[in-house]
Amino acid sequence: MPDLKIQEAKLLFKKIHSNPKSYDLKINEGGITGSDEKISFRLYRTGERVDFAVTIDGLTFTNTTGEWNNAMAMLTATIKKLEREEENIKIEQAIDKLRKYLSEEN
Repeated sequence: MPDLKIQEAKLLFKKIHSNPKSYDLKINEGGITGSDEKISFRLYRTGERVDFAVTIDGLTFTNTTGEWNNAMAMLTATIKKLEREEENIKIEQAIDKLRKYLSEEN
């Protein structure tokens, strides 16, 4: 796999982290994956370190500088926050439906 320069990798991570809803972020046993209509990426563990891989036009570029442990922790926290927000929206919608149901005359 060709190398992904650290400057490009950091810019991409910053873009992903600043707008996480634009990516289909998932946590799995291998790490974190995400994609939009143009790229897909993966932060994954290789032994003690985390590597960053980006796929575009069928080519995968990697950055193995070992600086990605914090990035993985940050994205994990972001994903969990987004999941909580989504769950809260579902709860609010259900409460609204219940209130509407209770206000209806039988």
